[in-house]
Amino acid sequence: KQWYQRRVRGMLQENERIQSAGKTYGERIVADEFKSVVDGTEDSTKEVLQNLLDLHLLSYVKDNSAWFLTQGIISPDQAKQVTAEFDELCRVLTPQALNLVESFAISDEMLSAPIARDWVGFNEVDNKGELDLF
Repeated sequence: KQWYQRRVRGMLQENERIQSAGKTYGERIVADEFKSVVDGTEDSTKEVLQNLLDLHLLSYVKDNSAWFLTQGIISPDQAKQVTAEFDELCRVLTPQALNLVESFAISDEMLSAPIARDWVGFNEVDNKGELDLF
């Protein structure tokens, strides 16, 4: 029984590392594919796409900055710089926000879905996945 409990504890400890490695690998694939799209773009959207890629990458570092700091990968000053650059890119992309949202071609039906109007209120009760609302 003790062997089993030690084994389960060990698997649970490794589970977090395995999930983190998988997520990081997925992020790398997304970044590589996004970069290839940016590199293949030659019109005026290239700068916006590059800013979006940079924002995505900075977001990942920002969201995981505690780990990067504790592992000595970045310094506290670099973590502050990541946040400052993230905030600056948000400001730079703000004028493009409507165009970016429109580029997803979200239909009016999706925009008028009950969860889109008031997601906090919508989730206060069991809405059964909206099935009863349509």
